[in-house]
Amino acid sequence: MTVSPPPGYAAQPPAPRAVRPPLTPRAKRGAALAGAVGFVVLSIGYALVALCLGIALLAVFIGLIVRAARSSTTEWYSGLVRVLAGLDLRPFVVPLILVGILGVVLMVVAIVVSGRVLSAHQVRRPWAVTWAGVGVGIVASWVVSGIGGIFTRVGLGGLDWNSSSAGSSLVTVLAVSGILSVALNAVVGWLSWWWMAHAMRPAAAIPGAAVTGSHA
Repeated sequence: MTVSPPPGYAAQPPAPRAVRPPLTPRAKRGAALAGAVGFVVLSIGYALVALCLGIALLAVFIGLIVRAARSSTTEWYSGLVRVLAGLDLRPFVVPLILVGILGVVLMVVAIVVSGRVLSAHQVRRPWAVTWAGVGVGIVASWVVSGIGGIFTRVGLGGLDWNSSSAGSSLVTVLAVSGILSVALNAVVGWLSWWWMAHAMRPAAAIPGAAVTGSHA
């Protein structure tokens, strides 16, 4: 049995359908700039912090070896103790701490600058886009970093270590590898930030879709 609407009332139209318009050119530029610059600076800061922590852990490991080896009577162990005990890392403590602090500052600056750039370019939820872009960028960089690693291994494997130009060739390989790594991180950051800005773009109702019923 069909129930008819009361006389004098028009049937209600369907509810307005939400749509997601594409990013504006301004928002695209902001996501590209914030992602490319922010992720590169963040990667450099992370590398500095990781380097300092790695050297600190190595120093602790050396100290444990020296402590354990002092009680050994094995000849090669005694020689190892003399070599390791002769290492004086104290002059490097302050520079390492400063480098580590610099790395942390760069990471904080990268996050803050990214959020401000996105906000200035009218990207919706700039801080959420920043943190989501960092997460996506880190995962993507693990995959992409293999490309730079392959180039470095191929370049080092092709060096003639007996040649007089081996030193300059090594510097060239490392410099090209570093530039390639920075370029890849810039591309990863750009795509990651754009993806997150695109995913979080605002929805809008179709103009004129919401029309209320009128009373006759």
